[in-house]
Amino acid sequence: MFGILKWECIVHGKELENVKQDRKHSKRIERYEVSENAIYFDGKYLPVSLIKSMRSQPSAYRPHGCCGIGIPVFKIRVEYGAEKPVVLVIEQEEKAEELIDRVLKANPDITLEYYLSPHTGLKPEKISPPLY
Repeated sequence: MFGILKWECIVHGKELENVKQDRKHSKRIERYEVSENAIYFDGKYLPVSLIKSMRSQPSAYRPHGCCGIGIPVFKIRVEYGAEKPVVLVIEQEEKAEELIDRVLKANPDITLEYYLSPHTGLKPEKISPPLY
C-alpha cells in the first residue's frame, strides 16, 4: 500500500542518475525541495541544468476560487524550454528569494527576471488583490 515514491523527471530523457541521493542533500523551502541538481515538487522534479530563466512576482492566491480577498504569495515562473513553464507558489518573500538564490548558485547561466509594474515601471512591493 505504501510503496516507495518514484520521482519522475518532467523532461523525459533528462533524468538524474541518483535521485534518492540527491534528495538527501536537498533543502526544503515551503512545499518544494531544492538541491544542486533539481527542484522537487508533487512527485516530480526539474533538473536545474535545464532551466533557462526564472521570473518572480508578487501575486494573490484565492483558495476557494474567484471571490474574496486572496492570500498574498509570490509566484516563480520557471522556463525550461517546454511550451508551459513550471509555476512555483511561495508564501513568504524571503523563502522565494532563498529558492531563487539556491537555483542560481547551482546554475549561474539562468536569466533572472522580476515583474515590473506596467504603471510605474518599478518592482512592486506587493500586489493588492482587487476588492469586489
